[in-house]
Amino acid sequence: MSTEPLPLDRRLRQEILFARERVYRFGQATPLERLVLPGNEPGPEVWVKREDLSPVKAYKWRGACNRMAVLTAEERARGVVTASAGNHAQGVALAAKKLGVRARIHMPRSTPRVKQHAVRHHGGEFVEIVFSGDSYDEAVTAARADEAAGGAVYVHAYDDLLVMAGQGTLADEIVLSGHGPFDAAFLQIGGGGMVAGVSSWFRTYWPAMELIGVEGVGQASMKAALAAGRPVALDQVDIFCDGTAVRKAGALPFEICRETLGRVETVTNAEVSTAIRVLWEALRCVSEPSGAMGLAAVLKNRAALAGKRVLVVVTGANIDFLQLGLIAQSQGAA
Repeated sequence: MSTEPLPLDRRLRQEILFARERVYRFGQATPLERLVLPGNEPGPEVWVKREDLSPVKAYKWRGACNRMAVLTAEERARGVVTASAGNHAQGVALAAKKLGVRARIHMPRSTPRVKQHAVRHHGGEFVEIVFSGDSYDEAVTAARADEAAGGAVYVHAYDDLLVMAGQGTLADEIVLSGHGPFDAAFLQIGGGGMVAGVSSWFRTYWPAMELIGVEGVGQASMKAALAAGRPVALDQVDIFCDGTAVRKAGALPFEICRETLGRVETVTNAEVSTAIRVLWEALRCVSEPSGAMGLAAVLKNRAALAGKRVLVVVTGANIDFLQLGLIAQSQGAA
């Protein structure tokens, strides 16, 4: 007797429960901290999920490790291949070394050096970096060709149910923290893996919570997808927020986000830079540009959010020291 397959959202929530049993072999839960906004103007009570304090200084280890933990013996022998702008690559490298699996990682030539070095650090002899093209999409093309030619298992950075579920464990930690519920969450979007996993979990436990996606004005692929009714490719992508510089939202994340997100907001590079400064001054947290996008949207809507309890995720801290200095100068820092 055949049974109907579960809807995608139910499968995702089920996989997040399974991911609980896998990801903590590779890393630990991250803290949730209160951030006091600067100035005396009315504003929200802000809570920050500190994924910058994770094993790879970004949340991406969760999805990569969850996916690679279920590789069969035959798949492990074949090895894995992926494309990444940096943080997913570190997660793959971490899992590769712990599992003893060979990984070949295609990265854009524009990948910050700090992320390149971190991949080598976490993966050691199990990882080979291949610089392919000048954008994430060009790296994906090269990695897919590599997969077809060599037979390695492709570990997608976001368009994969198990990867999305792994990212969803950060939302599970927030629910279990005892600090909720929250009135709203501002969640940054690249390909959509994190926002899909996190928003699906929040929608289940805190159905009244407003879920807002956040994208850079020059990389708003999910906003374009929601407007078109399907994922569409942007003509060009701004790479200031390199961790979210994706031309086309993932098909699976899109299906989740069209049901869970109330809206998608965009932020400018200048607004992101201000948020990076606020994170440093309030928490001594060093955020990469993509990591500060959620807070940038909160600061942009400060007055409208007054009196509410809001949540943001610092998704990563992998920023080159030179870029950090340039951002500090743009903010008038001494």
